[in-house]
Amino acid sequence: MRIAAYCRVSTESERQLESLENQKAFFEDFAGRSGHTLIRIYADEGISGRQIKRREQFNQMLADAGKDLFDMVVVKDISRFARNTVDFLTAVRSLKAQGIEVLFVSNNQTILGDSEFILTIFSALAQEESASLSKRVKFGKKVNAKKGRVPNVIFGYDRVDNFTLAVNPAEAEAVRQVFDLYTNAGYGVRRIASVLSEGGTPSKTGGVWGAKTVRRLLENPVYMGVLVNNKSETVDFLTGKRKNLPEAERFVHERLALAIIPPGLFAETQRQLAQRRAAYGGSQTRHTAAHTYSALIRCGECGNAFYRKTTTYKNTFHRWRCGGNNAHGKGFCRNSIAIDEAELTAQINAYLHAAFSDSADFAVRLRAALAGEGGAEGGGAQAREGQLRRLDAVRERYKILFANGFIGMGELTKKCKEIDSAKERLQSEILPDSAAEEEGGKLDVSQLTNADMRRLIDRIVAMPDGEVCIYFR
Repeated sequence: MRIAAYCRVSTESERQLESLENQKAFFEDFAGRSGHTLIRIYADEGISGRQIKRREQFNQMLADAGKDLFDMVVVKDISRFARNTVDFLTAVRSLKAQGIEVLFVSNNQTILGDSEFILTIFSALAQEESASLSKRVKFGKKVNAKKGRVPNVIFGYDRVDNFTLAVNPAEAEAVRQVFDLYTNAGYGVRRIASVLSEGGTPSKTGGVWGAKTVRRLLENPVYMGVLVNNKSETVDFLTGKRKNLPEAERFVHERLALAIIPPGLFAETQRQLAQRRAAYGGSQTRHTAAHTYSALIRCGECGNAFYRKTTTYKNTFHRWRCGGNNAHGKGFCRNSIAIDEAELTAQINAYLHAAFSDSADFAVRLRAALAGEGGAEGGGAQAREGQLRRLDAVRERYKILFANGFIGMGELTKKCKEIDSAKERLQSEILPDSAAEEEGGKLDVSQLTNADMRRLIDRIVAMPDGEVCIYFR
């Protein structure tokens, strides 16, 4: 009889993989003793038996059952086949419906039987064993969390042992850059992910930087020297579903030696995270800092952010329109007004100059305030100067790659042009000290970056009837 064998180990440890080799040897010996022909061995490595959907080889075996490749499936121990009773019975019935027998063999090669009632009992016992193991693991994790166990992998640090981390200098600099770009320069998480990837900063696992990864980094208090454990727990061991635990059940450990950024910067970052999350709740708008008024103009009808549209006919015009109306039409939002950027800037300038009797003094104080905000790392022009230095460092890294033959001249030229363009944008954003003098001491808000403008203005609300309300901080 043609037989196929299935085996599985639940972790990728060296000991378990050795067990996988033993299981393979077991099936070869069983086939030789019983006079069967072993067609193929399906083996899943490092996969839990609680769910079938993630077991590629198991699903391949079920798919091959209908191709007349084998007549019987042999499994060593029911727990290797499945630890979920429902999945176990579903798979056995699927195979039998296609004329494939399923044989479970113990260590001494005794056949356990093919009665569905008996097999269900054995399967239920295997599931219960898995449940007990899950409870023991859960208890052990909680004990270690209370003692201050550190994560296995976390960007910015090297793991010394179960309870000790050491700051990784190169990654720590990248962490500071992430907080600086988000909190001081007004970048969104997607743009920061692009900056890290384009700058050649490797992630901890070597994968591509993504928006979720950047957001998790920004929300982790370990970077200000506070380790928080027991934030979530598994509520269903079969599906692996987890739930977040209330703050009262979490374990907080102060590890000041792990601090990479100051607490004040972390607190400001959390404030901005919450502010942006509230601003975009229920909308598909992404945060951007590409233009002076990006993310500031909101629709008074649907709440979506306005987007910038540039048109050129003799002259170039920049106008802002409702993103909800543009994406979903008038049925979703009736706000079809267009705000001219130059007119909006003129109105804000006129208000500021009229509101302050000494507009020259106000311009100086405002410029000083914008340059001084942003925590220990500095904000405004200081933050952009830091970004310029980092871009110069990236350029040098590409030169080293070229010198060592890792990239060609075309790639080097392309990257240098991209870096030069980025530097030009940053340099144009730095407010010149002479700006106020050239305009008779008056500050033109069109010179402000998006991050600076958000420190000055809370929001701009545009109504369908054309009314525009500007809320200053």
